[in-house]
Amino acid sequence: MEKLVITCALTGSLTSRAQNPALPHTPEELANDAYACYEAGATMIHLHARMPDGTPTLNFV
Repeated sequence: MEKLVITCALTGSLTSRAQNPALPHTPEELANDAYACYEAGATMIHLHARMPDGTPTLNFV
């Protein structure tokens, strides 16, 4: 069997809920979606940082 790594990108870098209402925003939503990806066979989750209001940020502090 060939080895395979499946990665799920949960948020996208600039996508907003206005563009995709199903976009996870809260820690609970992100955790639930990450777990669903894991159960579907994903081995890695890719996230982009967000502010508490859901806007993308590069500020990690």
